Amino acid sequence: MDIHSLDLALLSVNHQWQILDFNQAAATLLDLAHEQGPPHCLFDLCQIADPGDKDSLFLSQAPGSSALVHLPSGARLNIIVSNQLTAHTSLILNSISHHPLPHLGELAELALQCGDIGVWQVDTTFENPYFSHTFCALLHCQPLTSWQDFTALIYEDDRPLALSFIEEHIQSNVRLKFEFRVLIDAVPHWFEFSGDQRRSSGTHLNLFGTLRECTQEKQMLIHLNNAHESRRIALEAGKVGTWCVSRQNAQWYWDWDPQTSAIFDLAAQDTGSYEKWLERIHPEDRARISNGLKEALESGEDFEHVFRAVLPNNNELHIFAKGVVAQDGYGNNYRLDGVCVDQSEVYRANMELSKLNAELETRVKARTSDLKCAVTKAERASRAKSDFLAMISHELRTPMNAIIGSLELLSLQKHDPEEMELLETASVSAKNLVDILNDILDINKIEAGKLELEFREFDISKTLHNVLLTFASNAEQRRVSLKVIESQQLPTMLYSDENRIRQVLFNLLSNAIKFSGPPAKVSGNVIIEVDWQVQSHSQGELSILVKDNGIGIDEKTQKKLFHPFTQADKSTTRVYGGTGLGLAISRKIIDLMGGRIGLKSKLERGSIFRVCIPIHRFSHHCTTTLFKHIYVTPVQHQIAESYPLSVLSSLTDQLHQVALDKLTSPIQANTLLCCLVQSEQDLAQLSKYQDILKEHRVLICHQTMYTEQLRQLLPDAAPVNVDLATRYGITRQVMHLLTHTAAQAVSTVSSAEPISKISSVAAPSATTPDLRPGILLVEDNTFNQNLMVKQLAKLGYTCTLAENGEQGFESWRKEEYKLILTDCHMPVVDGYEMAKRIRQTEKQLALKAIPIVAVTGAAVKNELENCHLYGINDCIGKPVQLERFKSVIEKWYGK
Repeated sequence: MDIHSLDLALLSVNHQWQILDFNQAAATLLDLAHEQGPPHCLFDLCQIADPGDKDSLFLSQAPGSSALVHLPSGARLNIIVSNQLTAHTSLILNSISHHPLPHLGELAELALQCGDIGVWQVDTTFENPYFSHTFCALLHCQPLTSWQDFTALIYEDDRPLALSFIEEHIQSNVRLKFEFRVLIDAVPHWFEFSGDQRRSSGTHLNLFGTLRECTQEKQMLIHLNNAHESRRIALEAGKVGTWCVSRQNAQWYWDWDPQTSAIFDLAAQDTGSYEKWLERIHPEDRARISNGLKEALESGEDFEHVFRAVLPNNNELHIFAKGVVAQDGYGNNYRLDGVCVDQSEVYRANMELSKLNAELETRVKARTSDLKCAVTKAERASRAKSDFLAMISHELRTPMNAIIGSLELLSLQKHDPEEMELLETASVSAKNLVDILNDILDINKIEAGKLELEFREFDISKTLHNVLLTFASNAEQRRVSLKVIESQQLPTMLYSDENRIRQVLFNLLSNAIKFSGPPAKVSGNVIIEVDWQVQSHSQGELSILVKDNGIGIDEKTQKKLFHPFTQADKSTTRVYGGTGLGLAISRKIIDLMGGRIGLKSKLERGSIFRVCIPIHRFSHHCTTTLFKHIYVTPVQHQIAESYPLSVLSSLTDQLHQVALDKLTSPIQANTLLCCLVQSEQDLAQLSKYQDILKEHRVLICHQTMYTEQLRQLLPDAAPVNVDLATRYGITRQVMHLLTHTAAQAVSTVSSAEPISKISSVAAPSATTPDLRPGILLVEDNTFNQNLMVKQLAKLGYTCTLAENGEQGFESWRKEEYKLILTDCHMPVVDGYEMAKRIRQTEKQLALKAIPIVAVTGAAVKNELENCHLYGINDCIGKPVQLERFKSVIEKWYGK
């Protein structure tokens, strides 16, 4: 045995009492050092206290003999001789202060120590107790010096009971054994305390025993009890009983738990009686269940049956039973364990459910007929509504086609700035009216959840410019100051639904102007802020803020404001106008785009509407340098003060400041002059140098109040309202000045088309003899006939007219054409029927199919599929714009 692994003080000696080996505990007692040199003699380190016969046995190294020795320090040791620990004589050293156990042999003490069992000893006075090293180690405490130190470690709730056990042991000599808890690192540990008593020296009574930790056993027992209790509660709650059949000496014996007895209403003495249990089974099910059990025990297959049981009180139960067969080591079936579940409540619930289902089916059949009738009526109403909206769409688009087409042709001619502005306002307003018509027609789709988005690239600055152009006059009439703040970080092109974003802007701006001016207030202020937040390299967020200082909205109304037909007051429609649909439609659009729309408002203090729209594709185009030099005057204005100047700086190589008296003439090439007019003093300076300014290309950035004065002062200048200035609007005016000299009449193109595109459209006039023939135009409306003839002439084509489908079909049969343009809804024969006849005739005569393009007043998306059914190749919607007209004709002409 390795004496170094033991806690007892041990050393080994030879027959001459020379020390051969010792452990750390012995080294501490004898003050020995592990050093090389001649071995020490034991008696050089200590002296026998009382030599005698007993000591002579000790000196002869007889096993079991002992002696009391003194150390030079005055301490006393009790040395016991043992030859069981090592090959040499082993000595066990006990300090007298440690009170060695007189009744415990050294091997027993070593065994207890190796088994993690602590040893204790005390007399009835509880003075000078002994606690072994293992005892203290188990309790994770310092060496204990008193009995009170030990009892203080016992958990407070367990201490009274522990002391009572010890007292009872002393008085009645009942074997001492109990358990208690000790908090170790704030965690309770369980210990088993055992003991006995023995008298010595006549009447002196000593108590001694062991201490063992049993935390793991206690926890397992607690968990086992909890699991057993949980199982019992679960089985009782679920009305589940357990049963088993086991074979002993070729006989089968039954047993079941109390829950099974309770289910079948069996007495306790009937437990295990198969005959008593079988009596509870319904007579019609008894044979089946009995045979099923026998078959399972013989074949080893699972037993699973549903049967009825009849209790003594005639109550009928519905039982589900299942059992599993177990086999012994020889493959013989020797046990069947199973459960039985009372499913009576489930059965009754199913019966009630079946009854209710039968009643429900009767009601469903009775109401299905009513529902079919209601659906038929609803479908008829829906068709009537759709037909009505389609008819309204066609009837409204037809005159709008003439209006927009005429304005577009008129804008291609030369006009002065005031006339051009009026034409542009009328054109944009007419197009916006068509968009509003489309929005009204989308109500059906919104209600049906079929509203769709059309994504394409567009310039948000251009959209904002056109919206402001539409509302500027209205705001001025209502005495509302309108201002726009456009972020310089705004991308050039966004990929989203431009029409829907414009519709939301229309609704918000219209409400802001309507509720800010009279009769709400004497004058109002409306500000539009358009901002851009980059979220990643391919995603950003467009933020639109519309602020006004109008009548405001109370908190109660704000909660339902985005619902259809909701306005702040019943008198709102009468006083301010409107239908109450705008915000509801805007909310649907923004939700469909995956964005957010919010509102902050206070009564009499105005409202703030915020719209945030995620954009998943965008681009920043490099700005083209239009002028080599742009000069800014008067010089008292700082260049960085105005947003228009920041846009101009991107359109020129150099931006300068110049005094009016330093201007030279004549006009310099690649030079633009920008005049800032923000006060009467600025206006007076421009008037003073009016003659010189007329010789330059002049862009005037001004406030609204000076519009008329500047128009009279410099009629050829291009004006920019600072409050309504957008990047597109400023660039557009600069492009106009670039293509016209200061001495020429200003010719402003339509705001909806770039100059490069319009110039390509403005081809030969109607009087040009080189027009390409071969187009048949079938149209019943006189205004549209005249307009489309002029549009075709502008595009370089001549056409033959037909007023309905009958005339169009006859004209096609007599003449050879390269393209047919036809309205869809006409008297006598409509465009669909005409196309159908043409396709049938082509098939019969094996003719080459002529391209047919429908020019319809209905929504193109709705008409295109219908057109294809009749053999129509393409579809273009009214109002017809030149650029779209041009692309469609070039696509199909002569194909």
